Amino acid sequence: MIRSLNDIEPINTSHGAGKKRVLLASNESGCSLTQIAVTDLAAGEVATAHVHPDMQEGFYVLDGELDVTLDGVLHHCHKDDFVYVNKCTSHEMRALTDVRIMTIGCVVEAQRNKLYPMLFKQNRKTLVWGTEDWTVSAVEGSESVVENGTWARYSLPDVISRRPQEILGKEVARQYHNQLPLLTKIIDARLDLSIQVHPNDEMAQREHHKMGKSEMWYVLEAKPGSCLYAGFKQKVTPEEYKRRVADGTITEVLARHEVHAGDIFYLPAGRVHAICGGIKLAEVQQSSDVTYRIFDYNRPGLDGRPRELHTELAAKAIDYEVYPEYRTEHQETMDERDKCLDTPYFSIRIIEASQPFHRNVVKYDSFFILMNLRGDCKIRVRSTKDEVLLPEGSSCLIPAAIADYDIIPEQGTTKVLESFINNRKSFKSIISDFLHWT
Repeated sequence: MIRSLNDIEPINTSHGAGKKRVLLASNESGCSLTQIAVTDLAAGEVATAHVHPDMQEGFYVLDGELDVTLDGVLHHCHKDDFVYVNKCTSHEMRALTDVRIMTIGCVVEAQRNKLYPMLFKQNRKTLVWGTEDWTVSAVEGSESVVENGTWARYSLPDVISRRPQEILGKEVARQYHNQLPLLTKIIDARLDLSIQVHPNDEMAQREHHKMGKSEMWYVLEAKPGSCLYAGFKQKVTPEEYKRRVADGTITEVLARHEVHAGDIFYLPAGRVHAICGGIKLAEVQQSSDVTYRIFDYNRPGLDGRPRELHTELAAKAIDYEVYPEYRTEHQETMDERDKCLDTPYFSIRIIEASQPFHRNVVKYDSFFILMNLRGDCKIRVRSTKDEVLLPEGSSCLIPAAIADYDIIPEQGTTKVLESFINNRKSFKSIISDFLHWT
């Protein structure tokens, strides 16, 4: 096969910067080569940071000068320089002059190991007060099972164990020892949940050899007048707390909040709380099942016997401070990203879209969990062209290596809640969010 570059029609690149002429396509190579192409970038054009989870690339600079950033490290390249980009390496190109490069791509992973947005089988629990759907979970005994694609029927921890850095993100995998650090749920409370509190990381590790449990709530539905408890409304000592648990008056000193759809509450470990009947909400929390039950209204469990209380452990876990505000203020705007919550343990974004909404979030070096709160949508991965239908009420996990995607409403609008680990936060903002000074 012999071709002249000038006879090939230029087309748009997958990342939207410059034009390329494809000398050899994947369906012509007969091997693992995905493409050989010549790409022209005009001075000032930028191919924004992106990742290929299953492909390595080589760039040979035919003419011009450009900056190439590989996993955050800047390299200045000239004519005749060669750049090798391994799989799962974030790379960005910025043309300093008019640039022409030759690109060679090669698949390096078997198809069965490919990465894509993973959907999960329903994992519902029926409790005395209502139901919990554990939409994305790696908690032992309640693991999510993949429903779609080549990883179907595998448990989520099993999939992560095979490619932890590509799925979790390199920094997340290092920090959390190759374990998924978040758990997401949909909670439908027909009756009041018990008054409870969760320990922080230090106490949970000391008492249970587990992660602590900070969480957030996003209210999906609330019957008129529905309320929840979060925090204290007046100063309470540990001794008064124990007395009020014993005589059943603990709710008298708790802050009670009337809620509506769209309300957000952040509940750091140590904050006493309870969801009350008539509320349906999405919950994002640290990946932990450690809960200290303080008061359960003297009602029996599903087995007819009173549920266990953890009065003494809760007394050690509780933050007894009174805060001026417990609700998180935020503003949702159509076709914009609502940066509603950053904490030391997770970050939350809300996206309500009436048209395709692009999310290039490779910079965070983190997996993303998407909970579809309203309106069916598709998730389209830009690097692989994979599309997954995300129905209303369902969740998916997007591996860190392919965290460059479009949210595409199927009809009308869609609303998606994103949760992830923010590896780009400043120390100051982490402390501010932790203390809830919003």
